[in-house]
Amino acid sequence: MILLDANVFLAYANANDVHHAKAVGIFTAIESGIYGPPLTTDYILNEVVGVTFRKQGKKEAVSLGEHILKTIFIVYIDDHLLKEAWKLFATTNFTFNLIDCSNLVTMNMAKVEYIATLDKEFSKIGTINVIN
Repeated sequence: MILLDANVFLAYANANDVHHAKAVGIFTAIESGIYGPPLTTDYILNEVVGVTFRKQGKKEAVSLGEHILKTIFIVYIDDHLLKEAWKLFATTNFTFNLIDCSNLVTMNMAKVEYIATLDKEFSKIGTINVIN
């Protein structure tokens, strides 16, 4: 399985993004199935829709959000996952925000091997495979 981070969705959906071509390549590889089934979280969906709404407008935000909801398995961050993410956020020496920490906790809980992200901080963790 591969967890998709917000920045990959955002770069893929915006042809003017400096990382658009890289994101297209990531999605092409994901669609080939080499990383197993893709998943994301409701936190990431919220971030993607919010940023798209601010930068490109509501029509594009709704379109992208509906596409994600129809094609990607969504893990919902429940109370347990939130508390674990918060513990990690409060104690880590990495520069991860709370959503990044929820990504790591989700990956651990679901035994996810890969993360598709443009965030270089994830590459500092030796136990996960970063696709970027």
